[in-house]
Amino acid sequence: MRQRLPLLLLLLPLLSGGCVTRALWTNGYFDDVNEPADEANPRLFDAKPQKDLLAAYEEYSERSGKTHTRAYLLNQNEKRVAQNQRPHFVSTNQLHEFPPVMVFHAPVGPGTNMPPVLYAIVQTNHQSFTLYSGERKIGSHDLPVYNDGVGKYERLAWTPLAVTADLTIIGGILGNSWLEGMAENPDSYSH
Repeated sequence: MRQRLPLLLLLLPLLSGGCVTRALWTNGYFDDVNEPADEANPRLFDAKPQKDLLAAYEEYSERSGKTHTRAYLLNQNEKRVAQNQRPHFVSTNQLHEFPPVMVFHAPVGPGTNMPPVLYAIVQTNHQSFTLYSGERKIGSHDLPVYNDGVGKYERLAWTPLAVTADLTIIGGILGNSWLEGMAENPDSYSH
């Protein structure tokens, strides 16, 4: 029995979820991120009917390697963006329905007579911006960075093969243990 104890300890990780299956679901190989493009070109629009701002930007997809324009309601999706979740996107056709909000790509100099209107200053990383009303800072916002979610479907597709591999490993270890037991005491296994 002492010789089987190390073998049983080796089986424990397999029996508690499987090495191959666990690796499939914990390794980030299938995960890809959507994030603002290097030149995200953030734009804002005053969506008064929704009492919100419509934010538009260029998004880069790691999975496809392509960039496309995205738009979402800023305040409505603030929590989702902060939690790295995909915002609820709206059609980019709506960009033409609302008046634009001024967006500066450099800080507005001190003493500039800015009217008390809403405007934004894009941060140097082009991944975030700060909203102002006149000289009063309203808040900072990051553009969305989120997992594209496709990896979970790929994992589901590979799971039967991973489970089969785990069962094969377990069967091999159990079979080896049985054969070792027969070799040590062949009389105990005869009829």
